[in-house]
Amino acid sequence: MNRQGNVSTPLHAQIAARLRHEVRDGLYRPGQRLPAEVDLARDLGVSRGTVRHALRVMLDEGVIHTIPGRGTFVRDTTRERLGGLIGMVLPSVVRARNPELIGGAEETLREAGYSLLLGISGDDRWLETEQLQRIAAQGASGVILYAVDGAMDVPAIRRLVDRGFPIVLIDRYIPDLAVDAVTMDNTGGGFLAVQHLAQLGYHRIGYIGTDNVGTSSIVERMCGYRWALEQYGLEYDPNVVCAEVIRLLSWPPREPDKERHNDAVLRAFLERPHRPEAVFVCNDYVAFQVVQMAEQLGVRIPGDLAVVGHDNVSYTDYFGVPLTTVEQPRHEIGVTAATLLLDRIAGRRTRLDRVVVTTRLIVRRSSVKDPLLLSNIRQSEAALATR
Repeated sequence: MNRQGNVSTPLHAQIAARLRHEVRDGLYRPGQRLPAEVDLARDLGVSRGTVRHALRVMLDEGVIHTIPGRGTFVRDTTRERLGGLIGMVLPSVVRARNPELIGGAEETLREAGYSLLLGISGDDRWLETEQLQRIAAQGASGVILYAVDGAMDVPAIRRLVDRGFPIVLIDRYIPDLAVDAVTMDNTGGGFLAVQHLAQLGYHRIGYIGTDNVGTSSIVERMCGYRWALEQYGLEYDPNVVCAEVIRLLSWPPREPDKERHNDAVLRAFLERPHRPEAVFVCNDYVAFQVVQMAEQLGVRIPGDLAVVGHDNVSYTDYFGVPLTTVEQPRHEIGVTAATLLLDRIAGRRTRLDRVVVTTRLIVRRSSVKDPLLLSNIRQSEAALATR
């Protein structure tokens, strides 16, 4: 930094003026994160306090804005001028982890000057259609859609796409629909679950899943299961695969007919003569049902049967056996989907994209028999998390 300029101008004001010029000249683009204070201070040859003072001036002027935990960004006035409504349609607002999904999207949209217009489909295709039409009719600039599970032919969504209405799918995607999507790495999640069991020495590893076997997330988790078996030289045995469980929408279950059906299916699976030593279960709700039925039958978890779930819902120790599971980073999915949609609306993205968010395995007592081994695994996880 040249300190021989206008000596009557305070140094922090000189720094602010220089940064303003760099923003105008495009060195820092709208929406771009500025370097950290310590890096700016080093590059400009001034103290960190001077940089902080300069940034405070720019913040008051509206040139930049801060996002707690993420840093300082050049304010994107173009986005703010375009601000309006963005829709979000999902099956339920209260289902486990969905508030995190909504929160991630809402924070990102609010920072860009948009308001979130929420619609609930209740897992009903007709209601989903009604909500999409309502949101489009109210002048929303686009929509984030957690699609209803089931048929892949969705005329209402296709009509919006044909009109050029921006849509980002989350959690699951429709293969032949030309829209952006943000999903978790379901294949990788299935692989991590079975890899964990294989590395613990289990050889006969089963799979228990729901009957919606055409849904993209379920297809991918089953692929991850088979991929891990192959990588660890384990035989795929259809006799230890069960895909007959009806998907439940809440826990504890509120659908008695479905619960009775599932109890019968799981009882038959767990009472078979050559029951597997361990199972990967497609989601935590089904895993809870497995643990519940095992308890009724006197099957010890993990002594007689190791169990790994998927999603990491908030009550993974529901039956007093903390559940090993694959984390689904819902907040990150919400943030990513909102960012993708904003880029699409502003014309910063032209090609279709499917963003896959990384998963991680959380090891708890349902899969590990030895308490000392479990403690060592948890310590290793904690060490990795701090790196």
